[in-house]
Amino acid sequence: MTPELFIGIVVTLLGLVMGSAVTALSWRVPRGQSWVHGRSKCSGCGHVLGPFDLVPVLSWAFAGGKCRHCKTPVSARYPLIELICGAWALLSWAKIGLVPAWGFLALWGFLLVALLWIDLDFQLLPDVLTLPGTLIGVGYALTGPGARHARWGMLVGAGLLWLVAEVYFRIRKMDGMGGGDVKLAAMFGAVLGPELALLTIFLAAFAGTAVAVVMMARGKAGMQTALPFGVFLAPAAMVAFLWGDGWLGAYFSLLRP
Repeated sequence: MTPELFIGIVVTLLGLVMGSAVTALSWRVPRGQSWVHGRSKCSGCGHVLGPFDLVPVLSWAFAGGKCRHCKTPVSARYPLIELICGAWALLSWAKIGLVPAWGFLALWGFLLVALLWIDLDFQLLPDVLTLPGTLIGVGYALTGPGARHARWGMLVGAGLLWLVAEVYFRIRKMDGMGGGDVKLAAMFGAVLGPELALLTIFLAAFAGTAVAVVMMARGKAGMQTALPFGVFLAPAAMVAFLWGDGWLGAYFSLLRP
């Protein structure tokens, strides 16, 4: 086994384990529960989950997607979150290598995954996650691209979303975007810098518009239906980090004479 393969396996396993923590985070934080203290329990029977119930992905698969004790169905969301976190750990390591900045980057991505699911369920982006996430993003920048990168990324990302929200409020006299989205933009801007922060907002807006059009075409949404923007911003930021530089480079090359 080569050193690169060994490291890849280790970081993937670490991501899967952290995915289990992210599931707890996304469940407990919006419900006002501590995600640090207290054992995980089945939401159906309340049975305290043991080690064999908490093996990432495998516990869910071997139990047939049900609680081993009461047979209550367990959402496929939980292994999906674990797989996403495992993939993020692997892909982010492949992008920048096993350098000090990678630890900040990995945590940043894990928090984005948690925020995605919380916003989907509760239309909420808690400060208890976005503010530490921003500090983690600054930590990444200080060990990698630099403070200027973080400063301009936060200014462009958060500033643009704040401006859009303010203009919408002035025109429609109603909130079209929450303050949590602006804080989330600061969080991803610190890592991505100004160019990729703009790309993230574009990707999220495009995806959100596409989903809204499909929902309206199927009669599942009206013009007043609110779509939580964080659901699109969080994955867009992760995609922009992994592949955005290449996309922007290809785009600008087309503009050259």
